[in-house]
Amino acid sequence: MLRLHRITKSAKWLLFLTFCIMAGCDNKANHYNKEGIVFYNRGKYTEAIGEFKKALELNPNLYDAHYHLGIAYYAKGMIDESIAELKKAIDVNPNEPKAHYNIAFAYVAKEEVDNALGEYKNAIELFAAKKDKKEADGYLYLAVAYSLIEKHDEAMAACQKAIEINPDLEDAHYFLGVCYYKKNMIAEAITKFKKVVQLNPKSERAHNLLFTIYNQLGKTEEAIEEDRILKQIAQERREQR
Repeated sequence: MLRLHRITKSAKWLLFLTFCIMAGCDNKANHYNKEGIVFYNRGKYTEAIGEFKKALELNPNLYDAHYHLGIAYYAKGMIDESIAELKKAIDVNPNEPKAHYNIAFAYVAKEEVDNALGEYKNAIELFAAKKDKKEADGYLYLAVAYSLIEKHDEAMAACQKAIEINPDLEDAHYFLGVCYYKKNMIAEAITKFKKVVQLNPKSERAHNLLFTIYNQLGKTEEAIEEDRILKQIAQERREQR
C-alpha cells in the first residue's frame, strides 16, 4: 500500500508539473500574440507575423494567433498564406465568425467569388447566433460579392437585409443606391443617396452621384447645389491640412 501511495503521489506531481508547463506556454503564447497585435496596429506586419508564429510554436491550437497571422498575411498581400492560416483558425474553432468573415475577403482578392459567398454566409449565420451587429456588415459584403458576378437582384436583397439589421449603416445605403443606379432605378437611387447624406452630410461619393444624376436629368438647380456642396467639402478638407 505504501508503494502504491508513493506512485500515486508522484503521478499527481507529474500531472501538476505538466499543467504548470502547459499553462506557462499558453501564457507565453498569449504574450506573443498580444505583441503581434501591437506591431500589426503600427503597420509593422513583418514583425507582427514573427510574433504570431512564435505564439503558434508554443500553442499550435491558439485560435487568435492563427486568425491574426492570417490577417497580417492579408495586409502584406500574401493572399494564399492568409487563406491557409485562416483555414487553420476555422479548424480550431469553426463556430467563431471572424475567421469566416475575413477569409471571404481573401477569396474575393483571389477572384474566387463562389468561395467568398459561402464564407460570408457562414459568418452571417454565426454573427446572427451571437446577436452581433457585424451580421449587417456580413450582408453588405455579401452584396458586394454578388455584384462582382453581376447578380444585382441578390446584391440588392443582401443590402436591404443589412439595412434592416442596422438602419444607420451608411455603406449599405450607398451601395444599394449604386445597385439601383446600375439598374436604372433612378428615383430609388436618389432616395438612397439622400439617406447617405442624411447620415453623413460630408459624403463626397453620395454628393458626386447625386450631382451626376441631377445633371443627367437636366435638373440644373439641384446639380448646382450638389456642385456647391462638393466644392465646400473640398475647401474644408484643404483647410484642415
